[in-house]
Amino acid sequence: MTRSSPDLGVGRTYAGESLSERTARRRQQFLDAGLEVFGTSGYRTATVRQLCRQAGLTDRYFYESFASTEDLLVAVYEREFDHLQHVVLVALMGEAAQQDPTAPIEVALNALFEMASEPRVARVCWLEVLGVSARVDGVYTRTIERFAALVVAFARQRFDAVDVDEAESRMLGIALIGAVSQPVTHWLLGGYREDRATMVAATSRVFRGVIDGLRQEAA
Repeated sequence: MTRSSPDLGVGRTYAGESLSERTARRRQQFLDAGLEVFGTSGYRTATVRQLCRQAGLTDRYFYESFASTEDLLVAVYEREFDHLQHVVLVALMGEAAQQDPTAPIEVALNALFEMASEPRVARVCWLEVLGVSARVDGVYTRTIERFAALVVAFARQRFDAVDVDEAESRMLGIALIGAVSQPVTHWLLGGYREDRATMVAATSRVFRGVIDGLRQEAA
């Protein structure tokens, strides 16, 4: 395979697109193809040829943006998880969550489970990135730690929970993310038997239990 080849329209506008716009569009096509392939047949059986076929592009354009299928997996995972985190933050800052002090947990979890109800997203974010390599494990771990820190920071601000030391706070955040991740995985692998309302109600009890416990300690 040829891993690099100049764009035929280097430095020029072609069909209304600049070189940078063409490159960005092709990258987006491969990200969408990665979500489809990794989120359906899986990462471990995916090939560059299969991804190119799904994207409708040749392999030279794949290597224009990605060095390997692992690079594409990381990029797809980061895109989807960043979107998920954004959706949760928007829900937390939304009008419903602001008007009712008890609402943010359910509002945020409903937004998260709505995204997880897309099987391709759930499979990429909760299954396909696990155990691929030390590098991908590192990306996954850092992403979860950042999301956990965000959850803890919001809980401290909104619910006036008692402060715990840094190490315990970090583990508490990760534990809360785990309280969502395992139900999402079960939901996906079980064919989404339970409705979203059930998933939200069950997981919100865990969050409320933790917050109530911290409040009792502070009292």
